[in-house]
Amino acid sequence: MTDEVTSVGRAIATALDRAEQLRRLPDRPTRVRIMTVFGDDRSSLTINASIAARSPAELRAQEGLGTRRIPWAELDARAGEIVGLVDEVVREVTLAVRDAPATQRPSHSETDVEIEGFDELVDELRVTLTGVAMAVLESRRKTNSLSPPLGSEATMLAALKLAALAACTANVGLSDAQDELRNAINDVLRKAGPGEYMQRPVLNS
Repeated sequence: MTDEVTSVGRAIATALDRAEQLRRLPDRPTRVRIMTVFGDDRSSLTINASIAARSPAELRAQEGLGTRRIPWAELDARAGEIVGLVDEVVREVTLAVRDAPATQRPSHSETDVEIEGFDELVDELRVTLTGVAMAVLESRRKTNSLSPPLGSEATMLAALKLAALAACTANVGLSDAQDELRNAINDVLRKAGPGEYMQRPVLNS
């Protein structure tokens, strides 16, 4: 094995250590991937960084950023750049996320006239979606031994996926979505009262 190949391996190992350090940062940790890419003129060592977006704006802010490539033909000569490129892509996406515009929910920005009936729409959708979910669960219970708790958990996961899609469409950030989920759970717990496990509210309560 040549010294040049060894230096490439050492540089990649150091870069991976640096990426792990950055991933462990407590404030908005960055995910860094160091990948080998093959195919035509795109064969390269590729370094990519991303930060888990908390809003659609943060996701859009990172589009097209945080990626650097070193072609295979240049890898030996440019091995010394690898660690620096890790810091570079992390800095790029960090700045992009920091400068992303603040998320503003439609219900907080529209006029009173434009959101008239908003609460009624929420209730109508809740009733409709619950009815559909109950119909699906009943159908599944007739064909297999699906327990009510397992059905409720499946319903929760499906609802969260739908909520995530709706949140992105409405430009609702993760923090607001978490607050709404927390409020909804607290509301259900208040209605349920201090009863035992078997007295927990059913899905359509």
